[in-house]
Amino acid sequence: MGLTICNRYSARVYVAIGFYDDTCLRDTGPHIMGWWGLDPGRCALVYANRVNKYGPQWFFVGEAVNGPVWAGQFVTQVPDQAFNRCWKPSVSGGSPRGFRGFDVGDHEDFTLNLTG
Repeated sequence: MGLTICNRYSARVYVAIGFYDDTCLRDTGPHIMGWWGLDPGRCALVYANRVNKYGPQWFFVGEAVNGPVWAGQFVTQVPDQAFNRCWKPSVSGGSPRGFRGFDVGDHEDFTLNLTG
């Protein structure tokens, strides 16, 4: 069980995820972590628990090395190197990035495919 992300795009993609769990206090937002580097055609298990344990709402942002970005409206400051933290408080360094929401429904496993 878990969340798998697959790179169906033609270049390497770096991905970060966000989800609600019991490690972040109520007013600090979702738990966010990244970056996983995925070569074209590769997949990675980025979360190894039931994806529906705390609800169906998840978030991700993806950035291809050749320019395209998979992003959304939920913006927070994100470090440029590997990170694992709560959404708030904002951190210095890095860049503001917009996470895109997605719904895993009542599934224990979910695969997110990044396409171009």
